[in-house]
Amino acid sequence: MARRIHTDRSRIEDFQRCHRLRFLRYHEAGTGIDSMNKPLPLAVGGSVHAGLAVLLREGQALVTDYQDESSPSRIEVSYWLKVEEMAVAAALADFATHSAALELDTTEAAGMVLNGSTGMVLNGSTTAESLAASLGLSATDAGIPELSQRLGAAQEAFNAYLVAEQSALVEALVRAYARRRLRPLLEQFEVLEVEREGCWQLAEWKRNDPQASTDPVLSDWSLWFMSRPDALLRERSTNQLYIQSFKTAASWDIRKARDAEHDMQGLSEGVEVERRLAQWWQRKQDFNEEKDPEPISRQMWDYLWTLSEPPRIHAIRYEYMLKGDRRSDKELSARLQLDCRSQASHLVRRYEAVSTPAKGQNTGSFKIGDVCWSFEYIRPEDMRESKLAWQNWKIRPVWERDGGVRGWIDKLDSAASLMSGEDSTVGMEPRVLGFQCDAQALGVTAQHPLDAVFLPPIVVYRNDDDLRDWLESTEYQEREVAERVVEIESASDEGERRSLLNRYFGMNRRACIYPSECQFTKLCFGSDVVRKEPLSSGLYKRREYNHPQEGQP
Repeated sequence: MARRIHTDRSRIEDFQRCHRLRFLRYHEAGTGIDSMNKPLPLAVGGSVHAGLAVLLREGQALVTDYQDESSPSRIEVSYWLKVEEMAVAAALADFATHSAALELDTTEAAGMVLNGSTGMVLNGSTTAESLAASLGLSATDAGIPELSQRLGAAQEAFNAYLVAEQSALVEALVRAYARRRLRPLLEQFEVLEVEREGCWQLAEWKRNDPQASTDPVLSDWSLWFMSRPDALLRERSTNQLYIQSFKTAASWDIRKARDAEHDMQGLSEGVEVERRLAQWWQRKQDFNEEKDPEPISRQMWDYLWTLSEPPRIHAIRYEYMLKGDRRSDKELSARLQLDCRSQASHLVRRYEAVSTPAKGQNTGSFKIGDVCWSFEYIRPEDMRESKLAWQNWKIRPVWERDGGVRGWIDKLDSAASLMSGEDSTVGMEPRVLGFQCDAQALGVTAQHPLDAVFLPPIVVYRNDDDLRDWLESTEYQEREVAERVVEIESASDEGERRSLLNRYFGMNRRACIYPSECQFTKLCFGSDVVRKEPLSSGLYKRREYNHPQEGQP
């Protein structure tokens, strides 16, 4: 029987970061192992993707139901709100599966020191007890139990706060996209597919298979690439195909924009789509729709009928959503008695007036309880830039206020352009002064509050030479990995296995901590117990399949 090997973009990228990371995550213990906890950025990003997938599916279905309408914008708001609520429910349900095991960035976690203590208890009571013993004190005399109790209570309170905050962020991002980006996207594009699983054969070869029998025999090996694009779009005006890719990021700089230009995602996902659509197009030439062996959506069938040759992917369309950085929060730290951070995003935090200015201070007209989404604003009377007075305004979480996240998004979504008056004496026509909304009590802002979350879409066009280079290098890399994994699995003793692992899947020690800490540092550099039995350590679990094809023989 032929040996079938699976790979995907994550495996390839992990191997390029660190060979040992690749082996542990995808091949250790047969299935690969994973951390018991979910890194916070991955949990949030994955849940937002779940919500966006519902928006695209249900949004396209809504537009299809109203084909007589000339534009999605003419469909009643109430229908779009139903789609939005469905997407929010899906996103929050997905996030709930990770909320009990969220993992903070190393820097943030290391900085969470109990206020008023040495911070030693963060590494366990043993360290603190050792310090007390070196000073000639018992654990009780040094107050170690009390410190540990305080730390446990503070961390429990922070974890509850973190889940509430990140749930609010997930909901807000999905609602923001539904309000400001969904309908414009559906006006420009038709959504043909959403998160469709794909699999295509990258290579096949014959190889001596040491696991085939007592005596190695020559067997067939095949390498299959798995992919799942966020969406496949057809531009209505040109009939060209785009692969849609959603990205969430804490912040933005020119490096991320340039990184998208060299991202392998567009190259890898486009191969499967083009191969499959070429087969479907050929079937269209040979068979009637009713006789087609594989079900094809009516939208896809109609699209294929318009083509005189198999379709190609025109470009990759990246949309970035900004979550905001996690910054030190003095008020939260004081309340929990724990040095901690919070999400710096106006989607989940707002400025509230807690006092009014003293007499003689000209800081604008506002009253206690007024809210602002932006600390900086423009005074429309003279177009001067100004800032809120920190003495009068404090940051508050929106999910703890009346109306919750949806109420706050409603306020942000109410923003409209404020126009100047016409000055006929100098021939000056009305001009836009800024955006004014219920969520900004003072002045106007240069940008719509929800648009501030999104970057203009980045469109990357594929190059056939780049595709060929990627295909050849990936095939060579993955064939080598597959054969080395089998050789390690066939090792006769632990010493031989360890030697093969060091030679074939060595550690890249410059990738352990930066740009983020690898999930396997506790295994690679931990105790002998963790190294020998990672699944029994309580730190790791068997990896769950990300693609259903992995379970195929």
